[in-house]
Amino acid sequence: MPSIRMQTRIDSKLKNEAEKILEAQGFKPAQAINIFYTEITRMGGFPFLPSKVPNEKLRKALAEAEKGIGVKTYKNKKDFFDSLKKL
Repeated sequence: MPSIRMQTRIDSKLKNEAEKILEAQGFKPAQAINIFYTEITRMGGFPFLPSKVPNEKLRKALAEAEKGIGVKTYKNKKDFFDSLKKL
């Protein structure tokens, strides 16, 4: 597969810190970018949640949902879709 050249702007401190970590793990920046883009394509989106997403409200709701708080279950697909019509 042919490769292309990409240019982007990034904070120099962030770049240096990230490259130290990559180097310690045996990766070059271009390899990390290829891995990242491959995972975006494979997952159909970010392969992780960026640290500021979700916000505090959503993090709380997700934690509650994992514990079953506020979670509604349905007997079948029909009941589920019927409930959506009522929204």
